[in-house]
Amino acid sequence: MSIAARTLLRVRIVAPASTANIGSGFDCLGLALDLSFELTFSGSSSGATDATVGAEPHELIRADIIGDRHPAMVAFRKSGGVGPLQASTKIPPGKGMGFSGAAHVAGAAAAFVQRFGQIDRNSVLASAAELEGHADNAAPSVYGGFTIAAGGRVISLEVPTDLLLVAWIPATETSTASSRARLPEVVSHADASFNVGRAALLVAAMSTGDLGALRIATEDRLHQAIRLVDSPTSSAALNVALESNAVAAWLSGSGPTVVALATRETAESIASTLATNGHCKILEVDRQGVRLLH
Repeated sequence: MSIAARTLLRVRIVAPASTANIGSGFDCLGLALDLSFELTFSGSSSGATDATVGAEPHELIRADIIGDRHPAMVAFRKSGGVGPLQASTKIPPGKGMGFSGAAHVAGAAAAFVQRFGQIDRNSVLASAAELEGHADNAAPSVYGGFTIAAGGRVISLEVPTDLLLVAWIPATETSTASSRARLPEVVSHADASFNVGRAALLVAAMSTGDLGALRIATEDRLHQAIRLVDSPTSSAALNVALESNAVAAWLSGSGPTVVALATRETAESIASTLATNGHCKILEVDRQGVRLLH
């Protein structure tokens, strides 16, 4: 092998944040958000020629390295990655916006690029879903767009281009494990039927662009009301979003963030109204999923 073939170059992987559960879509539906989790690591030009970002051979990776317990590093090691990783992100942890999911996806993807020179999305999803415990927490970060994860399969759908997401992010945090522990083990037939119908409607409405059906389609009886008991400010924000002409709104993941779908014409006014009780971000849907940065 030539010296040039062994040259170490700087490689960057980015995975988007996500909002999961989406009202009626408990543990199966998610949307990718254009907030990124980024990893930088050392890769060989012989093994990852398509993964370089124009770095000169002598360029050094900066030293703010993540530790072994970081979710990105856990996924990186699990998938066979070696060496240090540098991470940066705009995804707030503990807010229900897919921080750990994006980190797990990015770490697994980095390992596959380091080992094979490319991202194997199916393998990345399998690795990240095992660590997350639920495929819906990782699928949007892998595939982008609107994802349906069930029965070991994932389908990613395009989202109407005239939709934006308004994320209301409070100062508090939520533990996913403790939030899930509050949910009942048994639900009524009526509540299960309610959610099945609305989740099916949500997929159909998103795929056909029927925006008028999305508010009803995101109604829920399985998880939101129980989780909102511990977060009255999130409950209030959810109601304010709906009263402010949001297309739909839901508790993001396990909360406390609330995400509203809005048209491009109404997103600013909805964000302005919600911002009185928390920090707001207006976000695009990420349509690419995990990827190499060039």
